[in-house]
Amino acid sequence: MRMSRTTVDIDQLALDAARNELGTKGLSATVNAALREVGRRRALAGFDVTRDIDGTPAEVEAYRRERLPEPGEH
Repeated sequence: MRMSRTTVDIDQLALDAARNELGTKGLSATVNAALREVGRRRALAGFDVTRDIDGTPAEVEAYRRERLPEPGEH
């Protein structure tokens, strides 16, 4: 996993709420978990049970590769 160091102003109340919701400890763990959760929600937004549940494992994996960027890409 590629990581970068940056300086950013963070809303402490939002951070605390995210930390409580995600069950994380520490700033980096919370921010990274929140970013992954946003990506997960985006991927699930396009999930169609009637289409996606009937696919073979290879079809589902190909669909995921089309929908999700590689780690480190946006």
